[in-house]
Amino acid sequence: MPQPSYEYALGRISVLSTHLLTAAQLRRIAEADSTKTAMKLLLETGYGENVATEQEVVRGEIDLIIRAQMQLTRKRIKELTPDPELTGLFLLPVDTHNLKCLLKARLLGIQADDILREGGNFDLNLLKDMVHTKYYEDLPPIYCQVLNEIEGDLAREADPFRLSALLDGALFRQAKEVLDRKKERGFIRNYFSLWADYQNTISLIRAQNLHWELSQLRLVLVDCGDIPKTVFEESLDVPPEQLGARLNQGSHGAELVQAINEFAQTNELGVIPRRMEEGMSLILRRARWDTHTLGPIVGYLEARETEAEALRMIFGAIQGGFEPQLPSVYA
Repeated sequence: MPQPSYEYALGRISVLSTHLLTAAQLRRIAEADSTKTAMKLLLETGYGENVATEQEVVRGEIDLIIRAQMQLTRKRIKELTPDPELTGLFLLPVDTHNLKCLLKARLLGIQADDILREGGNFDLNLLKDMVHTKYYEDLPPIYCQVLNEIEGDLAREADPFRLSALLDGALFRQAKEVLDRKKERGFIRNYFSLWADYQNTISLIRAQNLHWELSQLRLVLVDCGDIPKTVFEESLDVPPEQLGARLNQGSHGAELVQAINEFAQTNELGVIPRRMEEGMSLILRRARWDTHTLGPIVGYLEARETEAEALRMIFGAIQGGFEPQLPSVYA
């Protein structure tokens, strides 16, 4: 059950935050000479809270251990938050992932259990049943409408790209609906508007590189940004070196222009997603200390996700025999 008390929630989050891995602990794990040693060092910190089975530990299945820790984290967030709707916006990526996996698995005639994630807003068993029966009336109206549209598409022709684009769009439409209805004007609005503006910029540049038609670009543009979608549509033929002037709008315009200019100089599209992730993380880190908001609760979730990313990088580097590059927050 969600907790109505901010004081109780913040107290619990404060205690839970003491169990996050420190930069020193991560560096020690990264210096291990094998994944077996790294796993031993990781489990000694208490990571995973003994939820991993003995077989998973013996096999060194780091992904399963990370997944279990993240599922436990999301469960606690849902139990602690005084505002489930706003906090739930940060769990929508889990729901989107699960819906994509279930729909694509149904198309392929396979099971998706091994790649599904616990801890979203929508119960996994409920989602499985809905996708199986093609009945979505118990979901929020935006998701119900989008999934019915997807089912109509699939009845005619399977298009995984369109399926993914429609579900991504539903995430941002749902976020905008909740933010508008609750009149949220703080860090959560800031987070989603930055995400949407950067995501639309990435989609625009990909559309240019792949010579898409306007209708294809419109499919992948999302709501919730400060920059109107029409601006991106009208920029389809604008060269990269001129995009900054077109997109220098909204509360993130200056940072977005810097990322676009960096892309124009390097022709490396990956720079914009990196700057997006840095900007989103910065918003949450700043809000983490604002005890009058949901910042500490959402900040704890983000810290666990960054920690998981660092662990995947470390274990991947050890397996590959190269030096791991930790996220900048651990520098």
